[in-house]
Amino acid sequence: MPHDVREWLPPDHLCWKVLDLVDQLDLTAFVRSYRDDRQGRAAYPPQALIALLLYCYSKGIRSSRKIEQACFDDVGCRIITANRRVDHSTFARFIRRHRAALKLLFVQVLAVCARQQGLVNLAAVAVDGSPMEANAARNSNQRQQRLESAISKCEAEIDSMVDDSLELTRSCEAERGTDADSDMAPNEWPRLSRLLDRRNRAVVARQRLFDRALPSAGEIRLKVEAAERMVARAEKRLAAASEAHQKKLAKYAARTSADLAAGRRGANGRPPVPMEHKTVIVRQRARLAGAQAWLEQARSPRPVPSPTARASLSDPDSRMMLSKRGGFIQGYNIQIACARRQLLLAIEVQDNPSDMTALVPMVNKTQVNRLAAGIEHPVLLWLADSGYASTSAFAALADLPLLVSVTSEAHQAGFEAKREGPRGGQHEMAARLATPLGRQQYRQRSALVEPGFAQLFQRFGRRLNYRGRDGVDTEIKLLGTVHNLSKLFDHKARTSS
Repeated sequence: MPHDVREWLPPDHLCWKVLDLVDQLDLTAFVRSYRDDRQGRAAYPPQALIALLLYCYSKGIRSSRKIEQACFDDVGCRIITANRRVDHSTFARFIRRHRAALKLLFVQVLAVCARQQGLVNLAAVAVDGSPMEANAARNSNQRQQRLESAISKCEAEIDSMVDDSLELTRSCEAERGTDADSDMAPNEWPRLSRLLDRRNRAVVARQRLFDRALPSAGEIRLKVEAAERMVARAEKRLAAASEAHQKKLAKYAARTSADLAAGRRGANGRPPVPMEHKTVIVRQRARLAGAQAWLEQARSPRPVPSPTARASLSDPDSRMMLSKRGGFIQGYNIQIACARRQLLLAIEVQDNPSDMTALVPMVNKTQVNRLAAGIEHPVLLWLADSGYASTSAFAALADLPLLVSVTSEAHQAGFEAKREGPRGGQHEMAARLATPLGRQQYRQRSALVEPGFAQLFQRFGRRLNYRGRDGVDTEIKLLGTVHNLSKLFDHKARTSS
């Protein structure tokens, strides 16, 4: 074997490709976070850790402990780290510390792909979602009552530990004087840390129950519009009733004045009821007050969780959702926007199991990534399946060439007869898809995006390692970055041969 480890690998090995790519990236955000006053221990160069991260992820190695082991027995890792074995805790802290900068690597790699002639083709872009399992068990979901109980229990134990520590401190001070050590015993620190962590997670999970009970912006708008119509009708009816009774009062007053002027005692008949006691007007005022209260409630809704609503105590941001293989999983809904050759233009995470609210954010995020990567030519066609069919989304994206199935996938592709018609407000989209051109264009959807998910899951699996929305967002953007890297390396290999 050669003495130089760098001579152990051929020139076209993945290690050299990753190192070459990292040299093209702007790592200012990483370097800027390190102090330059020559205090403390020397840190690993960010270039080395990023190259190690991309190299190991490209080989399907995502665990920090397995990456540490790879630095010992993988030649590519030893070349990247200059024969140093990076500790797993160092690697995990690096990812946790630089989450925001790691997310930006996705756009930087997309920009590198855009500089390759023929790799980025925006003739059609498909949006789709699929669930991934969170790092949390299904039985970690608890109802509000259990979460309140967990919070109370943790707080009681924390208070008890603090009281015991204070009592121990007082006794030590009484025996040894005022110089006694008042800190909590070191063997109690791990328990206190666990209690605080569990209590914080229970508080976040309880808050998620209230957040999820809050209606969406579209639902709030619809309820406010309906309440405003009710208030307008109630005001109109009150004004009509008040005007009619005012005329009756004025007519009676005119008759009374005329009779008094003629020397008579007054108008004949019972006088009308005063305005404030008229039954019709009192009833209409009550209805108006009720409609105004409903309008105020619609404008400022107060979320009330359902008695059956649950939130995860392990990962409060994750949710129960339908699995692609049947049954339910505790996970996240991963959204991707895929161009030709399964190149990812955007990859995002949402905790809502439904895709209906994800279309507009995904289109907007794709446009932002496209411009940030320096891709000037626009997307010529947007495609999505029936899970994204929403009248509000169609109105928000009315200026884009959009095709979204409003019936079944098989019918829209022309493989079976129509079973149900489009819902209200979706007839224009249904008419657009009913044309021969629309049907032909929509058939591209599954071939664009389905293999993208298949390649991601075949390489990385369907389970996430990190917890919390921010951690999961960082993880999936790393997965998307590595996915695009493989497309870049394959394209270079084909064009250079």
